[in-house]
Amino acid sequence: MGIAEFRSDMQILSWREIDFGAVVLSGLVGGYAMALAGLWAGKIPGFVAFDIADFGRRYMVSDRPSAWFFGMASHLANSVAFVLVFACFIVPSFQQANSPHSAGLLAMGWSLFLATGLAGSLVSPLAGLGFMGRRGGIRFAATNILVHIVWGLVIWFIYVPTVPQLWQGH
Repeated sequence: MGIAEFRSDMQILSWREIDFGAVVLSGLVGGYAMALAGLWAGKIPGFVAFDIADFGRRYMVSDRPSAWFFGMASHLANSVAFVLVFACFIVPSFQQANSPHSAGLLAMGWSLFLATGLAGSLVSPLAGLGFMGRRGGIRFAATNILVHIVWGLVIWFIYVPTVPQLWQGH
């Protein structure tokens, strides 16, 4: 069996069947850690600093001072929503009961998918930076991947699937 082998008995769990508190906590902490990593990334050679909340301001097309706040709020809400998708769809469909680390590997894979499939192909172009931030150069793309890896690590360490979720149907 591979690390994340697809099962034909794909399961979808409701928010009542998962640890919803852990989803919210890991989403908020992960989103905040990601935002901080974006601000501090410029201190690392090969990366650039960027303000994730400012991206929210850009795709909301507003220059009011409150736009930064709403950009950050939307980023945190999106973070919680993506952890909810992870907990309800991805973990039950790909988790292996005999591998305690497979949820962490799934979290990292999900974060890289979000970095390239969502942030790189949707958010960056909406913010005027092009696909994967190509107008910002390779350093922007590297920073995008770095901050999503930080998010994935936080999800890995905070969100722990419940025992029935892991072994149900095996």
